[in-house]
Amino acid sequence: MTTPLTRRRLALVSRAMLVPYLAALALIVWLPGRDAEAVTGIVATTARMLETWGLPFEIGYPVLEFTANIALFVPFGVLVTLAWPALPSWAVIVAGAATSVLIEIVQIALPTRFPTVSDVVANTLGAAVGVAVVWIGRRMLARADT
Repeated sequence: MTTPLTRRRLALVSRAMLVPYLAALALIVWLPGRDAEAVTGIVATTARMLETWGLPFEIGYPVLEFTANIALFVPFGVLVTLAWPALPSWAVIVAGAATSVLIEIVQIALPTRFPTVSDVVANTLGAAVGVAVVWIGRRMLARADT
């Protein structure tokens, strides 16, 4: 059973965890293209591995990159939902979309980065998945309490 004190603690912990998450997100955004590839190079490495198994790089890389962008924003949805439990789910998803649009706008100004609409779509989907994870978790806890 969750008590008001437990919920407040969870909100505070989630807010605290947002700080390093957003710092890591900012690092990924602001790094020059070559340096960002060193941080996120697992996508290309995985696509090359899949290429040896017969999946063309031209197919595998975009799918993996889209999936990685979804995964990048799942913590956003989870942490914001837990940090501010009174926010409606749609507001958390809109905040994820707005954050993603801001990231793409920043990337317009960076000569080695390439903003894309597909990143906004994937990041927004990731925020929605994060909201869904919390919703499912809460439902599971509620059933366990009964």
